[in-house]
Amino acid sequence: MNGKLSLLALALAVLAGCSNTPQQESTVDKNEPAPIRPAAAVQAVTASTAQETESQKLGRLVKGVEGQSIYFAYDDFTIQAKYQPSIQAHAGVLNKIGRGTVVVEGNADERGSREYNLALGQKRAEAVARSLNTLGVPADKIEAISIGKEKPRAHCHEEKCWAENRRVDFTYKLK
Repeated sequence: MNGKLSLLALALAVLAGCSNTPQQESTVDKNEPAPIRPAAAVQAVTASTAQETESQKLGRLVKGVEGQSIYFAYDDFTIQAKYQPSIQAHAGVLNKIGRGTVVVEGNADERGSREYNLALGQKRAEAVARSLNTLGVPADKIEAISIGKEKPRAHCHEEKCWAENRRVDFTYKLK
């Protein structure tokens, strides 16, 4: 059916092109400028495009640092120098996004009491939050919380797993 319609349209176009009827001149003056869109419509389209682009940009920025955790030595909350580039990358994202916050979540391995691990996780989160703040991230964009040993990433009971669980994770909240 669709092919028949296409064939019919083509035949009509050929017949119209062969017509002996003189073509009327256009009533539009070629020197006259094209109609101008109302400024509000142009601004609305531009704002919509800019908003979409801004959202995409935020998504790309966050995607670039997603999963970059900061790891700690046993029973310690000192940030090792090798994690400074990761913290700088997170700070760069937070300084570029106009809206939104980050939750820095301090974690601990399974050894130690619940209370001890919650306190250690909080110290780790606060150490990272201070480091971000030093790099220009406003304090009101950072929330430091402790997860303690409640969200292990690795579940075995040996050093390689414990090392994986002693960390600070970043959760971005874009508004």
